[in-house]
Amino acid sequence: MNDERPYTRKELEARPDTFPERGPVCPRCKTRIPQFADLSSLDEFRIKKLISQNQRILATVELEAATGCSKRFAKIWVLHSGRPDSVGTTAPCPYCGGQLVTALAKQCRHCFMDWHDPDNPYNLKNPEGRKGSKL
Repeated sequence: MNDERPYTRKELEARPDTFPERGPVCPRCKTRIPQFADLSSLDEFRIKKLISQNQRILATVELEAATGCSKRFAKIWVLHSGRPDSVGTTAPCPYCGGQLVTALAKQCRHCFMDWHDPDNPYNLKNPEGRKGSKL
């Protein structure tokens, strides 16, 4: 059964700290990702912004406060940014077209290009080719 109904605050407060039994399933890890009926769009935006800034612990604490969920539910939600990590949903590498690991990736595991500095992309297998490199 594919039950994706969101949890209410009342449900969460009465629930023991177990794994979610409802929510979309991540195709990679097979974990159900809890959804929250009482998560406002403003709170969701704020929490997702914390995730994008790599502040996952703060995002977890904020999600617990906003929804009344357990730490386990919050960690699962934050790890998945609230949705299943579907294969094929990230942008392709701008250099080789290979599938990137995440939507925020700035380097490719296929061609080893790194573009954290967009003005100075370089190949991780050849870091000496990087402008200004002191290697």
